[in-house]
Formats: sequence, C-alpha cells, structure tokens
Amino acid sequence: MTEKQTNTETQIAIRRSEAVALPRTANSEGNHAVAVYLARLAPGSRRTMRTALETIATLLSGKPAQAFVLRWEMLRYEHTQAIRAALAETYQPATANKMLAALRGVLRECWRLGLMQAEEFHRAVDVAAVRGTTLPRGRALSAGELRALFADCALDASPSGARDAALLAVLYGAGLRRAEAVMLNATDYDAETGALKVRSGKGRKARTAYATGGAKAAI
Repeated sequence: MTEKQTNTETQIAIRRSEAVALPRTANSEGNHAVAVYLARLAPGSRRTMRTALETIATLLSGKPAQAFVLRWEMLRYEHTQAIRAALAETYQPATANKMLAALRGVLRECWRLGLMQAEEFHRAVDVAAVRGTTLPRGRALSAGELRALFADCALDASPSGARDAALLAVLYGAGLRRAEAVMLNATDYDAETGALKVRSGKGRKARTAYATGGAKAAI
C-alpha cells in the first residue's frame, strides 16, 4: 500500500463519523492550545514537535496545513484512532510514537484550557503506542577509525585541529550528546578534575560528565 493510498483511506475513516465535524479554519482558542503545549517543551524539542503536529494536521486536512490552523479540540476517539493507524503504516514505531505524544500533548492542553470536556479528552487520548523496534541509524566507530580521526587532527597545526580533537574527546571520551556538546562553554570545563558541566541535557536535566585520560589531554 502506497503512502498516498494510506492517507486517502485515513481521511475517509476520519470523515466517516457524521456526528463530529472538523473545522479547518483557525481560531484563537485552538492556536492558544498549540502555543501553550509548545511553550512547555524544552527549546530543542519545540521544532520537532511542531513538525509532528503539522504532519498530523496535513493528514487530517488532506493538504499541507499548519499546526496552528487545525481546531484540535474537535478531535474525538475515532479521529485519533485513524491518525494512529495512518502513522503506524507510514512511519517507524519511534517516529509514530513521537507524533502521537505531540497529539496527546495538545489535546491535554485543550482540556486544561477548558476547550474539551474531560470525558471527550480521555477518550481521544486513549491511543495505544505503536509496537515494534528498529535498529538505530548509523554505526559505532572502530578503534582504528577513532585513531585516524585524532591523527588527522594532530596533523592540523592550526587552532582548528586542537578544537576538533577536543570536540571528539567530548563526544566519545565524555559521552556527551551532540546537542549537549554544541552548548558547552569554556567555563563549563574544570581542567583540574576533568569535569564538564552539561547545562542543557536531555529533558532540561543538568548533569556532570568527566573526561579522563586521553580525552582530558585533548581538551
């Protein structure tokens, strides 16, 4: 089944219920619910979840749509189940579940803002997670590849060579995520102890990581 066929069947299923209409014109209340939901997220997650909401809005409307246009408070159980089915058929489980999390989040804000009755909200968000796992993208670097990268940095006598070696040490030797590494400042590093203050960790959780041995020397 092609993605186009999947989307068409989903749109038919979504519109099958005559009891609930889905207005596609913007209203200030619906916009407020999306804005409140996105504001509760960490800065690094806002773009991702807004894109997820726009994907769902496009699926519902049958044409490119923005998250701030759809009246999310009008969604009901039959709609969210149809959305789940389409996402499960089109995307990998992790991606589909991320989009469902964004959907639940906006519906929760609709309820908190008084745009949905409690019973309608609980039914609409009663959507099971998409089952399944996939292998992570990419692969681990071999010891030889890492040595080659550090050797290449050592051949560069400019400040960029030392900087790149230090960045590799932070990523590999201290185990920082990419987003964490790019947010580091020089003042976040304690040269005596090798401690790195990670102020923008996942879920807005600060933590301390340590660079030892060769990683500490590179930094």
